[in-house]
Amino acid sequence: MKKLVKIGEFVLFLLFLILCIFLKQKLAILLTIPVIAFLIYFYKKEKIKNFELFLFLTAFVIRLLSIFILKVEITDDFKTMYEASLSILKGNFDFMNGFYFQTYPFQLGLTLYQALLLKIIPSVFLLKFFNSIYTSFIVLYLYKISKLYLKEKTARIISFSYLFYLYPIYLNSVLTNQHIPALIMLIVIYLLFTKKDSLKIACVIGLLLGVANFFRTESIIMIMAIVIYQIIYITRKNYKNVLKYLLIFLFTYFAFTTFTTKMISISPIYKTISTEEKQDKNATLWKFYCGLNDQYNGIYNEEDVDAYFNTDNEKELLVSRIKEDYKKFPVLFLKKEVILWTQTNYDLRILNPFSGLWYQLILNYNQGYLNLIILLLIISLIPSKEEEKKEIIFLKLFIGLYYGIYFFIEISPRYAYNLHMLIFLLLGVGLEQIICKCNQVYTKNNLKLVERNR
Repeated sequence: MKKLVKIGEFVLFLLFLILCIFLKQKLAILLTIPVIAFLIYFYKKEKIKNFELFLFLTAFVIRLLSIFILKVEITDDFKTMYEASLSILKGNFDFMNGFYFQTYPFQLGLTLYQALLLKIIPSVFLLKFFNSIYTSFIVLYLYKISKLYLKEKTARIISFSYLFYLYPIYLNSVLTNQHIPALIMLIVIYLLFTKKDSLKIACVIGLLLGVANFFRTESIIMIMAIVIYQIIYITRKNYKNVLKYLLIFLFTYFAFTTFTTKMISISPIYKTISTEEKQDKNATLWKFYCGLNDQYNGIYNEEDVDAYFNTDNEKELLVSRIKEDYKKFPVLFLKKEVILWTQTNYDLRILNPFSGLWYQLILNYNQGYLNLIILLLIISLIPSKEEEKKEIIFLKLFIGLYYGIYFFIEISPRYAYNLHMLIFLLLGVGLEQIICKCNQVYTKNNLKLVERNR
C-alpha cells in the first residue's frame, strides 16, 4: 500500500507540474510582492494574542465591507433560486413546475434556506451577511486544520494569506450554494484529523456531510476520500475498528439523505408539481454530457442544453459523444484542469467603482496571487523519501480525487472554490521547505562570515 501511495504522490506532482506550464499572465506574480513582504514581516514579528478571534473578526470585517463595495448583482442560477425563495414566502410553489427545478431539484436546498432567512428579514443583505459569517469561519478553520500538521507560525501565515486572495471575497457576495458545504468540508477534515478513531465522530461526520449534500451534491467526493483514506491505513490490528467506523459513517450519511429526500417529497412543495410536466432527465448524465464537450471545454453551454433536454434518450446521446470524440479527450482533459485550477472568472457583473484600469489591475493581481499559490502547491507536492504525515496524505488524496473526477464532468472556474481551500491547506508544506532552505543558507553564510573574521 505504501508503494501505491508513493506512486500516487508522484503522479499528482507531475499533473500539477504540467499545469504550471499553462499559467496565465506569469509576470502578474510580481504584483504580489507587497503582500509577500507583509507576510514575511508578519511571520517574523507578529505577537497577536487570541489569534483565532483576531483572525475571525478580521476576515468578517473584510467580507462585510466587500458587500458594500462590490455590490455583486444577482444573476443566472442565483437569481432563479432567489426568486423561488421569495415565491415560497408567498406560498407560491409554481416554480417547481419550471424547467430549472425540474432539471436540478437539488438546488431546492439553498432555496429553502434562503426562504427561511428572508422570512426573518426580507433583505438580500441578510443573506450576504450570513455568507460573511460562514466564509469567516472558513478562514478560521484553515488555521485550525493547518496547525495540526504544520508549525504554528506557518499555520498563521496560511490562514492570514487567504485574506489577501480576492476570489473568495468576491464569491462571498454571490448567493451561491457553495459556502455552507465548503465550511462543513473543513469542519469534517478537522474532526477527521483530531478524532481519528472515534465512532461517535464517524456518526457526526456522516450527518454533517448529509447536511452539506442537502445544499450541494458534492459530498460523495469527500465520502470517497474518507473511505480510501481509512483503507490505506488499515492493518490486522485495527481492521475491525476501521470497518465499524466506515459502516457507521456510511449508514448515517445515507440514512440522513434518504430521510431528507423523503420529507421533501411529501412536503407541500412537491404536491404542486404537475405530473404531466415532470421531466425524467438524469442530471448526473447531463454533467458528463456537458463535461465531455471539447468545443466548450466542458463548460455549460446552450447547445448542449438544447440537445440533451430535447432528446428522449440521453444515455444514447452521451454514448454517441464518447464514441465520436474520445480521441479528443486527452487534450480536453488538460484544458479543463487548466481552467479549473489555474484560472478564476468574475463572470457576474460587478457593480462597483473599480472600473477600467483599476479593475484590470485587480484582476491581474488576483491571477498573480493564484499563480503564486499554484507554485507553492507544486513545491508541496514534491514526493518525499520519508513517509508523509497522514493529514498530508489525506489532503493529497482529496485533491487527486477532485482532479480525476473533473476530467469527466462539467466544470466552471467557480467550482474551484473548494479546491483552492485544499490548496491553501497543503501549500504550507512547501512554504516550510522554502523557509528551511533559507534558514540553512543563512546559517552557512553566517558561519563563513565568522570564519573570515577570525
